[in-house]
Amino acid sequence: MKKTDKKIKELFDLVQEKKLAIEKAERPCWNTGGGFSYSANSAHDRVNIQTLNDSRKIVEMYAFLIDREEKLEKASKKLGVDYTFTWLGFTIDEWESDFQTRINQITIQEKRKELKEFEARLNIVISPELKAQMEIDAIGLGLEKI
Repeated sequence: MKKTDKKIKELFDLVQEKKLAIEKAERPCWNTGGGFSYSANSAHDRVNIQTLNDSRKIVEMYAFLIDREEKLEKASKKLGVDYTFTWLGFTIDEWESDFQTRINQITIQEKRKELKEFEARLNIVISPELKAQMEIDAIGLGLEKI
């Protein structure tokens, strides 16, 4: 195998490995219902964080919760009251987890786009011999699974 073909094969394998990692990360486990609002009493202005594509807004939402939690914790200590902070029925840890899950999903979409571009560029430089060998290897793996 030529030196360039070997390197192209390694890069193709790396692209496939990263694609599999992305597929695994796309099966999220949500803790909250996804409906976030800055008002605890209003349901009409809720935003579904599971479909939000602006990571800055997610950061702002999380900052809002951190601020609320800190102030309520301080107030409860001063008044001598046991108080566990929740927002819309969920703890800050549950919200944090869901915010992080959504940020990861947004990042995954960007990574998938980049991988697609790299794969297209690799397809341009691949030799016919290596392309044939890779197809033979893929067929062999498919037959082994049967």
